[in-house]
Amino acid sequence: VQRYVEYACSTISTDLSGIKLVVDCANGAASQIAPLVYESLGAEVIPIFNNPDGVNINNGCGSTHPEALMEAVVAAGADLGLAHDGDSDRVLAVDASGRLVDGDQIMVACASDLKAKGKLARDTVVVTVMSNLGLHLACQKLGIKVVETKVGDRYVLEELLRSGACFGGEQSGHIIFLEHSTTGDGIITALQLMAIIKESGQPLDQLAAQMERLPQLL
Repeated sequence: VQRYVEYACSTISTDLSGIKLVVDCANGAASQIAPLVYESLGAEVIPIFNNPDGVNINNGCGSTHPEALMEAVVAAGADLGLAHDGDSDRVLAVDASGRLVDGDQIMVACASDLKAKGKLARDTVVVTVMSNLGLHLACQKLGIKVVETKVGDRYVLEELLRSGACFGGEQSGHIIFLEHSTTGDGIITALQLMAIIKESGQPLDQLAAQMERLPQLL
């Protein structure tokens, strides 16, 4: 655990003090580790669904059931909420008003930041066919190329390795930062997002507003 915590923390150089967040651990793999990581970087953390009993994983909680988190963020007056899933390879976010911020919106915010820092290889984002049209339009405006793959993070990873791109993921919040990991890691994704919030001084709702989510049938 300590090795992982140290590595996760090393993926950002930003102090997260001043950020108050609620983290839904889905009664799964993130239960002990996610609060530990965020607190060690200075964030004020309110954990929920962090008491796994072997049966309650993802049960009415986590990224597939974010309703309780949305309420908890508003009730706590938190800056944002994070919803992990059972095995913690995904993360969705909730802004201070309790609105859900999905993986597409997180990817646009992160891609925009990476491009501004000159760290978005080939100025390309790799997504699946399930990504919202709003992501394509937002990336077009930012001068970022979008490459589509079949559904599944394995296909996103294949395309990243094939094309020389370094960033991509799915609307579900399964996002790969190839610089840090060859698989989706919800905690590492959450850290990159919070670093952008802290560095830019923009709240999550403003970062999410870079992309308009359009009506979509999946």
